[in-house]
Amino acid sequence: MLIKKLTQINDILNRLIKITDEDIYNIKEANHNEVFKNIPIKEKYAQEFQKLKNEIDSVLVSRNKPVEEIFTNEEEKEFEKFKENLNEFYEKHKLFSKLSFSVTNFYNTLLEKINNKKKLTYDKDDIQNPFIKIKA
Repeated sequence: MLIKKLTQINDILNRLIKITDEDIYNIKEANHNEVFKNIPIKEKYAQEFQKLKNEIDSVLVSRNKPVEEIFTNEEEKEFEKFKENLNEFYEKHKLFSKLSFSVTNFYNTLLEKINNKKKLTYDKDDIQNPFIKIKA
Protein backbone atom coordinates (compact mmCIF):
# COMPACT_ATOMS: atom_id res chain seq x y z
CA MET A 1 0.00 0.00 0.00
CA LEU A 2 2.80 2.45 0.87
CA ILE A 3 4.71 1.66 -2.30
CA LYS A 4 1.60 2.51 -4.35
CA LYS A 5 1.20 5.87 -2.59
CA LEU A 6 4.91 6.67 -3.01
CA THR A 7 4.66 5.85 -6.71
CA GLN A 8 1.60 8.09 -7.05
CA ILE A 9 3.22 11.00 -5.26
CA ASN A 10 6.33 10.65 -7.45
CA ASP A 11 4.11 10.72 -10.52
CA ILE A 12 2.49 13.94 -9.32
CA LEU A 13 5.89 15.51 -8.61
CA ASN A 14 7.09 14.55 -12.09
CA ARG A 15 4.02 16.22 -13.60
CA LEU A 16 4.59 19.34 -11.51
CA ILE A 17 8.24 19.42 -12.60
CA LYS A 18 7.20 19.14 -16.26
CA ILE A 19 4.61 21.92 -15.95
CA THR A 20 7.08 24.13 -14.09
CA ASP A 21 9.65 23.61 -16.85
CA GLU A 22 6.99 24.65 -19.38
CA ASP A 23 6.13 27.70 -17.30
CA ILE A 24 9.78 28.74 -17.07
CA TYR A 25 10.09 28.45 -20.84
CA ASN A 26 6.83 30.35 -21.38
CA ILE A 27 7.81 33.19 -19.06
CA LYS A 28 11.09 33.59 -20.91
CA GLU A 29 9.19 33.63 -24.22
CA ALA A 30 6.52 36.01 -22.84
CA ASN A 31 3.76 33.44 -23.39
CA HIS A 32 1.98 34.52 -20.25
CA ASN A 33 -1.41 33.11 -21.25
CA GLU A 34 0.14 29.63 -21.25
CA VAL A 35 1.43 30.21 -17.73
CA PHE A 36 -2.02 31.32 -16.59
CA LYS A 37 -3.60 28.21 -18.15
CA ASN A 38 -1.39 25.99 -16.00
CA ILE A 39 -2.43 27.55 -12.68
CA PRO A 40 -5.58 25.43 -12.14
CA ILE A 41 -3.70 22.29 -13.21
CA LYS A 42 -0.91 22.96 -10.72
CA GLU A 43 -3.44 23.72 -7.98
CA LYS A 44 -5.14 20.36 -8.64
CA TYR A 45 -1.80 18.54 -8.44
CA ALA A 46 -0.88 20.41 -5.26
CA GLN A 47 -4.13 19.23 -3.63
CA GLU A 48 -3.48 15.64 -4.73
CA PHE A 49 0.08 15.91 -3.44
CA GLN A 50 -1.12 17.13 -0.04
CA LYS A 51 -3.71 14.33 0.20
CA LEU A 52 -1.14 11.65 -0.66
CA LYS A 53 1.43 13.14 1.70
CA ASN A 54 -1.06 12.94 4.55
CA GLU A 55 -1.90 9.33 3.65
CA ILE A 56 1.80 8.41 3.57
CA ASP A 57 2.31 10.09 6.94
CA SER A 58 -0.58 8.07 8.38
CA VAL A 59 0.83 4.78 7.09
CA LEU A 60 4.28 5.55 8.49
CA VAL A 61 2.92 6.58 11.88
CA SER A 62 0.73 3.47 12.08
CA ARG A 63 3.74 1.20 11.55
CA ASN A 64 5.10 2.29 14.92
CA LYS A 65 8.65 1.12 14.18
CA PRO A 66 12.07 2.73 14.59
CA VAL A 67 13.04 4.93 11.67
CA GLU A 68 15.66 2.51 10.35
CA GLU A 69 13.05 -0.29 10.12
CA ILE A 70 10.10 1.68 8.79
CA PHE A 71 10.65 0.96 5.04
CA THR A 72 11.07 -2.20 3.04
CA ASN A 73 13.91 -2.10 0.48
CA GLU A 74 11.51 -1.33 -2.35
CA GLU A 75 9.78 1.40 -0.33
CA GLU A 76 13.11 2.92 0.58
CA LYS A 77 14.11 3.16 -3.10
CA GLU A 78 10.80 4.82 -3.97
CA PHE A 79 11.17 7.17 -1.01
CA GLU A 80 14.64 8.17 -2.23
CA LYS A 81 13.09 8.98 -5.63
CA PHE A 82 10.50 11.04 -3.79
CA LYS A 83 13.18 13.06 -2.02
CA GLU A 84 15.05 13.65 -5.29
CA ASN A 85 11.88 14.69 -7.11
CA LEU A 86 10.83 16.96 -4.28
CA ASN A 87 14.23 18.66 -4.29
CA GLU A 88 14.15 19.05 -8.08
CA PHE A 89 10.65 20.53 -7.95
CA TYR A 90 11.71 22.88 -5.17
CA GLU A 91 14.65 24.22 -7.20
CA LYS A 92 12.61 24.64 -10.39
CA HIS A 93 9.72 26.26 -8.55
CA LYS A 94 12.15 28.65 -6.88
CA LEU A 95 13.44 29.70 -10.32
CA PHE A 96 9.88 30.02 -11.63
CA SER A 97 8.97 32.18 -8.63
CA LYS A 98 11.93 34.48 -9.20
CA LEU A 99 11.08 34.87 -12.87
CA SER A 100 7.40 35.50 -12.24
CA PHE A 101 8.23 38.02 -9.51
CA SER A 102 10.62 39.82 -11.85
CA VAL A 103 8.04 39.99 -14.64
CA THR A 104 5.35 41.18 -12.23
CA ASN A 105 7.66 43.81 -10.82
CA PHE A 106 8.61 44.97 -14.32
CA TYR A 107 4.98 45.38 -15.41
CA ASN A 108 3.96 47.08 -12.17
CA THR A 109 6.82 49.55 -12.49
CA LEU A 110 5.97 50.17 -16.13
CA LEU A 111 2.31 50.79 -15.29
CA GLU A 112 3.25 53.20 -12.53
CA LYS A 113 5.42 55.15 -14.94
CA ILE A 114 2.75 55.17 -17.64
CA ASN A 115 0.00 56.20 -15.24
CA ASN A 116 2.30 58.63 -13.44
CA LYS A 117 0.60 58.41 -10.07
CA LYS A 118 1.91 61.86 -9.17
CA LYS A 119 -0.25 64.72 -10.37
CA LEU A 120 1.40 66.85 -13.00
CA THR A 121 2.18 70.40 -12.05
CA TYR A 122 4.47 73.01 -13.47
CA ASP A 123 7.00 72.48 -10.71
CA LYS A 124 10.66 72.22 -11.57
CA ASP A 125 10.69 68.50 -10.58
CA ASP A 126 7.95 67.61 -13.08
CA ILE A 127 9.68 69.40 -15.91
CA GLN A 128 12.90 67.48 -15.24
CA ASN A 129 11.13 64.09 -15.06
CA PRO A 130 12.58 62.01 -17.94
CA PHE A 131 9.21 60.30 -18.50
CA ILE A 132 7.43 63.56 -19.20
CA LYS A 133 8.08 65.40 -22.44
CA ILE A 134 7.08 69.03 -22.60
CA LYS A 135 6.95 70.68 -25.99
CA ALA A 136 6.88 74.43 -26.35
